[in-house]
Amino acid sequence: MGITSTLYFGYTEKEVETKEIVTPFGQVSVYLHNQKIKFHYTTKKHIFKNGISANIHRIAIDTMQYQLHDEFDVRVGNVDGFEYYDSDEHTVMCEFHDKKYSIAVIGYDSDYDFERDCFIEDAFTFRTDAENYGMNYKIVRDPTSFIKNNIIYTWIVFLPISDAYDAADLIDIELV
Repeated sequence: MGITSTLYFGYTEKEVETKEIVTPFGQVSVYLHNQKIKFHYTTKKHIFKNGISANIHRIAIDTMQYQLHDEFDVRVGNVDGFEYYDSDEHTVMCEFHDKKYSIAVIGYDSDYDFERDCFIEDAFTFRTDAENYGMNYKIVRDPTSFIKNNIIYTWIVFLPISDAYDAADLIDIELV
């Protein structure tokens, strides 16, 4: 994912502090030690090249309020698991598909230094687990890495399933 990625720019709505976001798959919440924590989020509409539009939810967690080794779980509603896990140079992504929607939960394993216009490698680690309460997306800040920006961002995208396009490919090709 390059810095010109759609995920980074275009959020005009003010961030809201909350403990959950309502989505077609149920609530999205962030947990620490099995307790819901507050996080900031904003949403923007993205129109894909094929004309389909979808909301992109951006979640921001300020890690300076927590310990370096704390593990954050981003849980997405009533999703039972995920089909596959994908990664590229700076992002990690897990996806789930049912008969109506494709969902992608996207994160990045680098921090971006806007002043130097470069990525700081290995700032965060990510894993995904399929739990019976939903998709579980674990984020751990690496205590050995110097991080200029202490905010962890995660993006959640829902696309309706259609025979006219592959929702997972649209997300992967256009956003990541």
